[in-house]
Amino acid sequence: MAQNVVVLLDNPEGRSLVREECIENKISFPEFVELIQAEVEQTGKQRKRGLFDSFDDILDRIELGD
Repeated sequence: MAQNVVVLLDNPEGRSLVREECIENKISFPEFVELIQAEVEQTGKQRKRGLFDSFDDILDRIELGD
């Protein structure tokens, strides 16, 4: 992930806080980070081609892991 793009995930305290919230809400932290990264990679683009495909791939992996 690009440094300083998502400040909350860029420092240890923020990552810990997000990880705790993911656990509390039964969300996979690694896949959550992947979803954020997929969105960040599209920043500045007028058309976010492939974003929904990326989301589908990540979310499918979460469902298969259950």
